[in-house]
Amino acid sequence: MKELQNENIICVSSVDWEPLWTRKQQVMSRLPASNRILYVEPPISWLSPLKDPARIEKWKTWREGVRQLNDNIFLLSPPVMPPFGNIFPVMNRVIQSVLTSSIIKAMRTLDMKDPILWTYLHTSAPLIGKLGEKLVVYDCVDEHSEYKGFNPQAVRAMEKELLTKADLVFVTARGLYQDKAPFSREIHLSPNAADVDHFMQADNPLVPIAPEVRDLPGPVLGFIGAIKEWVDLDLLRYVAESRPDCTLLMIGPVGVEVDISPLERLPNVVFLGHQDRKYLPRFLKGFDVCLNPFRMSALTATVSPLKFYEYLASGRPIASVPMPEIMEFSDVVQFGEGREGFLKAIDDALDDSPDKKYRRLVRAQENSWESRVSFMMDKIANHL
Repeated sequence: MKELQNENIICVSSVDWEPLWTRKQQVMSRLPASNRILYVEPPISWLSPLKDPARIEKWKTWREGVRQLNDNIFLLSPPVMPPFGNIFPVMNRVIQSVLTSSIIKAMRTLDMKDPILWTYLHTSAPLIGKLGEKLVVYDCVDEHSEYKGFNPQAVRAMEKELLTKADLVFVTARGLYQDKAPFSREIHLSPNAADVDHFMQADNPLVPIAPEVRDLPGPVLGFIGAIKEWVDLDLLRYVAESRPDCTLLMIGPVGVEVDISPLERLPNVVFLGHQDRKYLPRFLKGFDVCLNPFRMSALTATVSPLKFYEYLASGRPIASVPMPEIMEFSDVVQFGEGREGFLKAIDDALDDSPDKKYRRLVRAQENSWESRVSFMMDKIANHL
């Protein structure tokens, strides 16, 4: 396998560096330290604070310019942008023009030349050719056209332009591969993975259970992740009502578009909000079953669920809805379709054994971020 060394990388991300780590941060933080990375956080629009008042903080951040995270990673929050970039392509071009100027200014500050443009956003085609890049990489992690509030036709057109211009495309799911391959020069499947060593701490006898979990009535049925539109809260409510002897524990930030009040009213449901990823193994150690309750849709049909791999690395039993991208793990995970099926999957997961745990941990080791990043670096290095 070839490594990337001494490169300048412009990473156009769909999420801020903090607080919730996803594929973007996991990949960028594992590239060799000889590379210099400008991690471009997604801009907010003028209307964002109206939907989520917490976003007002981003108005301050972009004024700071380039922020140094560590020896080789630098963060950039772009200026506040006009809205509707995912609805009207002409507006996206305006936004990308402003973003281009912001990135070029940051590149001058850092004396970055001949970069690799590594984007996670379907909107990025107008950036190509403007940054003096020597290679364009598109890492596609979702079917963006299925997001609520987006114009599907416009999003697909923007993404098609990016696919045709990118030198190299990675996708996280087979469904995405089939959809994007006809427009790509070179495309590779690279599913999500886990920080295996970190999450295996949940199986370490010396690691304590988080105090917030330790005294909860068991069995504890736990979920960790962003609580957004794709989480099936109706299914979780059914589980909580059907198993009043269990505690349903929800860990993660709640999206402003999500109504969790029906769940909050139940006596055996606990929401703990966002928790530092450093301590997540301590929470997982208190789970009797990890839940993967995605709402079945065109979006989730092509998702490689990151939390699933983290659950796997914890060694804890897993109950999941059937998702195409993880059905190959049916030998170590309990799958259940529909309400009754999911409930049975939970009951089956509770019937655990040391042998089942061992097999989960073995499969987790095969799906580490280190192996994924090595694969991606090798494909990129072939172009350089």
